[in-house]
Amino acid sequence: MTTTSADSVSVTSRHTVRCANEASWTALDSPFRLGPFDQLVSPSIPVAVVFVYKQPALTIDTEIIPVERLQRALTLLLDYYPHLTGRLQIDPSDGTPEITRLGTGAELFVAQCSERLDALSSSGRILMPSLPAAGNALFAPFDAALEGVCRDPIFTVQHTRFACGGVALGVRLLHKVCDADGFFQLVRDLAELYRGIRSFEVYDDPTSGVPSLTHPPHIRPYMSELIGGDMAPEERQAALDVQPSLFHVQSSTEAGAGGASFSVATSSPSSPAPIVGRFMRFSSRELSALKTHATDPNSGGPSSDSWISTFDALSAHLYQSVYRARLQLRVEDPKQGEMSPPNFLTPVNVRNRFGLPPRYFPNALICTYTGVPPDVLASGPLWQVAKVLHDLTRTSSTTSKEEMNQTLKWIAMQPDKQKIRQGFLYGNGSLMISQWNKVDMYAGTRFEVPPTLVSTPFTPISLVDGLAYFLPTEEQGTAGDTGAIDVNLSLSEPLWGIIDQDEEFRRFRDA
Repeated sequence: MTTTSADSVSVTSRHTVRCANEASWTALDSPFRLGPFDQLVSPSIPVAVVFVYKQPALTIDTEIIPVERLQRALTLLLDYYPHLTGRLQIDPSDGTPEITRLGTGAELFVAQCSERLDALSSSGRILMPSLPAAGNALFAPFDAALEGVCRDPIFTVQHTRFACGGVALGVRLLHKVCDADGFFQLVRDLAELYRGIRSFEVYDDPTSGVPSLTHPPHIRPYMSELIGGDMAPEERQAALDVQPSLFHVQSSTEAGAGGASFSVATSSPSSPAPIVGRFMRFSSRELSALKTHATDPNSGGPSSDSWISTFDALSAHLYQSVYRARLQLRVEDPKQGEMSPPNFLTPVNVRNRFGLPPRYFPNALICTYTGVPPDVLASGPLWQVAKVLHDLTRTSSTTSKEEMNQTLKWIAMQPDKQKIRQGFLYGNGSLMISQWNKVDMYAGTRFEVPPTLVSTPFTPISLVDGLAYFLPTEEQGTAGDTGAIDVNLSLSEPLWGIIDQDEEFRRFRDA
């Protein structure tokens, strides 16, 4: 489907949004300290998601999500998340990111789109690539340079009304302050407050008061008290003496060589071809067949230690397919040069393992990584690849809380946090997969009506050779194919031509 031009969207106004109660942010310490988990995220990476809502046919004369009500809900939301009114700052003394200028405000952009949502649909479905600029025009402007992310709001929302009356909310937060789990919690909280305001307006009850959240969030990052806090010299040294398995401090040799480290902000310099993102849907039947194909024929089934999950199977399939395409590309075009080791990375949510509060908002991810021997990736059966990824996630889930706490203290005590490096080395042979399909992206995000599409676009930041998101489909919570998964995968453009000719890639599509 053809992407609608960004020219169809025009911003009509821009509003600074602050807390409803000034005491919400003045009660916070300034600067607001981020925690060790937050140190691991590049300041230039946002979490950005589009929520699309159709105008119901029976209420065509009544606006859905009017701007005034949304803005009121945002002010109430910021009372619970007051640090989001500040600005990111990098402490020049030790490279520690923190939030300062509390009370400056988040921003709400209001826009109009000349298109109708039904004109952007295919077989009744709204597809991300068909939205204006493939969804990118539905967000507020974003400057990924460090100067920009420290100058501009941490939190922005763009409200775009389409010609049919439908609405898109483009919500963006800096990844420094939360991960996907926290992000969708915040949007659910916004929707809850909005519904409360709407209910008061409908019943016109002046005694109803101000809507409040049933369960307030926990915004204080884990171990943030260690950042910049007083600690006995011997305790600090004990923390620094730990040798983490996943991290190290950049050496002078690495710095001189440009510091090869994990970063999703840039594509591989050895791949000059443009990076292209695609959205692919894998039905539950296709995933079930793929899972069977990825299971060790000699295993004892789900009760054994070698059982394979849907994530294991789909990740292994993509990992192997992309690697084989990269090998073939180098045979066809020797100018592609040498390929980096085929490393694999996936983030793991550790909220439950640490016993963090149920409404914990900040980051709580550890990125685990591994590698499969090239000969196995190239010619081995899929179950061998799936077993390596399965063992990775099982190993990460059994890492002791004590060991991980030692790692977090090590991070907190580093005298220059900008030198912290992950052991994972990104290159033109790498694949990174983020499992968003385990997050309730659709649940609880109803304003007047539930969303018909919730998805993240491909942006200049996320267009990386070898980056994928697994997303739930719009059928989540319905009687449809609730087990289906949308895969957003970006690769160097020539690889797609090879994958399109690979009969094995979607061999179970008609299962």
